[in-house]
Amino acid sequence: MSLSILLIILAVLVIIPLAWYAWSLTRKVQAMEEEQEREEAEAAMQLRKHQEELISDIRFVSRSVLQQQCDITEGVLRLEYLLKGLDPDVWHMDELASLRAHHTATRSMPILDEYKALTPKQQFKIDKERLTLEHDNRLTIERDLKWLSTYSFPQVTLIQ
Repeated sequence: MSLSILLIILAVLVIIPLAWYAWSLTRKVQAMEEEQEREEAEAAMQLRKHQEELISDIRFVSRSVLQQQCDITEGVLRLEYLLKGLDPDVWHMDELASLRAHHTATRSMPILDEYKALTPKQQFKIDKERLTLEHDNRLTIERDLKWLSTYSFPQVTLIQ
């Protein structure tokens, strides 16, 4: 046998395992890419679901306050939290100026255990202040809530 045939056989014996190894690595990379795509699609679906739930909650709270099923102050505090979780820029829009003003005026008022720890006289004072603010701001807050209950959140891209 000639040297050139021997070298060709040797080259084939080296190339075949290397080609098989390269093919198997390519298959692994493809499988990893497919898994990553599945994970990204699942994450996008979960984020979309979360965003849709936040929008539903925002509309529910807005309508509850409008239908007087929820106190204005409680609704405003909840809406601030929900909006900042969905699209913080919406909270700062001009259309929600009354909500922000009411939030600023009431956010430091004690709630839950802090409220319960107050004396009845202190509770009465805080309740009176809160109810006065709600009464004075009702019309402009209702205007803001009507706008918010129909807002489409165009900056939230995954729900489109």
